[in-house]
Amino acid sequence: MLFECKILAMMLPFCRSLPLLVSSFVGLEHASVGIYAIDCTTKKVVIEENCDLSLIPASCMKIITTGAALHILGAQYRFETKLEVDETLGSKGVLHGNLFIRGGGDPCLGSNRIPGSLSWEEQIRIWADAVEQLGVRRIEGRVIGDSGRWELAMAAPSWSWEDLGNYYGAGASALSFHENCISLVFQPGDVGKEAKLLRAEPPVPLLVFQNEVKTGPEGSGDGACIYGSEFSFLQCIRGTIPAGVSEFTIKGAIPDPAAFCAGLLAKELQERGIEIVNGDLQGKKRTVFHSTLSPSLGEIVFWTNQKSINLYAEHLLKKMGEVVCQEGSTQAGIRAVTEFWRSQGIDLNGFQMADGSGLSRKNLITPKQMVEILVKIKESEHFSLFFDSLPQVNDSIRAKSGSMSLIKGYGGYAGKIAFMAIVNQCLDRNGMNKGLERVLLELNKLD
Repeated sequence: MLFECKILAMMLPFCRSLPLLVSSFVGLEHASVGIYAIDCTTKKVVIEENCDLSLIPASCMKIITTGAALHILGAQYRFETKLEVDETLGSKGVLHGNLFIRGGGDPCLGSNRIPGSLSWEEQIRIWADAVEQLGVRRIEGRVIGDSGRWELAMAAPSWSWEDLGNYYGAGASALSFHENCISLVFQPGDVGKEAKLLRAEPPVPLLVFQNEVKTGPEGSGDGACIYGSEFSFLQCIRGTIPAGVSEFTIKGAIPDPAAFCAGLLAKELQERGIEIVNGDLQGKKRTVFHSTLSPSLGEIVFWTNQKSINLYAEHLLKKMGEVVCQEGSTQAGIRAVTEFWRSQGIDLNGFQMADGSGLSRKNLITPKQMVEILVKIKESEHFSLFFDSLPQVNDSIRAKSGSMSLIKGYGGYAGKIAFMAIVNQCLDRNGMNKGLERVLLELNKLD
């Protein structure tokens, strides 16, 4: 038997199902398994197995980040992006200076994922309208995307090379735009032959792709991976896309979102007849003439957890670093989040935080710590909002899942029970999935 479960004697229905639960973990002989669950009302332990084992949580890490963000920033917090000029407007609408898009860390800017928010095309048009309304007809300087509010580095240092060029590996910039995401459209050929890269949407100037993508069998899905890093404008694409379709799209990360954003606005202004000289001018103190507010943080948390958006979680982390430590960086965010949960009475021995999203394999948390945090969230004023952000897993369970190669887990609520179940270093993906499904079914019965 792989492990011995310690279950309260009062939970007789669960005890009767225990042999079936244990036998479902076939194939996990070499894996690390941790399960912990307690009744939030009575605080009694329901399941306890390897609960103090430090495990990699994958995207379950978003529970830690979003739960802290609701407390530290508040559910009504909004990120602000500003349009600024560094010189007064001269005669005939000539700006003898620069036009700035000053980022405030909005992860949703130029994305219409959240109802009521604007697409990137709509956002650019609104900004261009604001510039025209200011009376600008010629810019002697440049249009500049200003991401200086946060650190230059966007991705966490420990993210994998195979993740960085793909959309889910896009790092957080103080001026992110269009979720720092680009779509690459391919035309498959014959099986085994080259797949042609047709276009990028939206187009990113200067970005060059070395295309090594082949055509795979029909129905083989997305087997392509983009290799590249932030601020690198040469990206390599390897792997396969399926035959049998006229076009197939994969998504990648924009290497310099601030420059990309500024370039889109400059292009729109030029198309409207506003001349941009791109002179190297140093202006004076900046003046704000237009602001763009993000959706509420509560809405951002909802989508962060529902769709497991890494970019949103990393933005929340850096903003917490800025607010608490006066430094918009991954490390400052980690300090802010760690100290917050410690202030809530959570014993963090064995805990290690490397990012806000869970993409790093250096993140470590014990099942017991995760459950204790879930209990704290349940007792807070923000619980209803947080609970609604968790995906519905089955009849009575809402939980955030975490998944990457060799890892799978769930953390959340089964009625009045808070739980964390996670498997690490498992080569048998099918056995891992079946075992966790059985745990969720048994938790469902306990509610």
